[in-house]
Amino acid sequence: MPSRLIDPTDKLIQAALRVITATHYQRADDPHAADERDFAREKLVLAARDLVRGVNGLEPAEQPAQWSKRVPYSAGRTASPEIAPYSEDGEDCPACSEVQDKCRYHQGYDDAIADLGKAAE
Repeated sequence: MPSRLIDPTDKLIQAALRVITATHYQRADDPHAADERDFAREKLVLAARDLVRGVNGLEPAEQPAQWSKRVPYSAGRTASPEIAPYSEDGEDCPACSEVQDKCRYHQGYDDAIADLGKAAE
């Protein structure tokens, strides 16, 4: 693990332990238990975000195996969610037509096939 990821990793572990403590080991008579649980969960989300940003900032050779910098599906899309149901035929799929690209179903299918091909190599 690159040394610059040690701090974000430690913070993520600490935040996870804080959530566990807040959800499983709080005193029943603690008036602030719910606030602590909410705060701990928020810290966990932020710590995870920081670790992901740290890993994304690494050179590809330093990143964990199978790490992908693929842009999330919803990034940059302003249209309403694609319609369902999806068509198994990519040629006449209404969801693909709506997004003018591959819909989530077909993109996921293509990604899975590509991953299987890489695994077979």
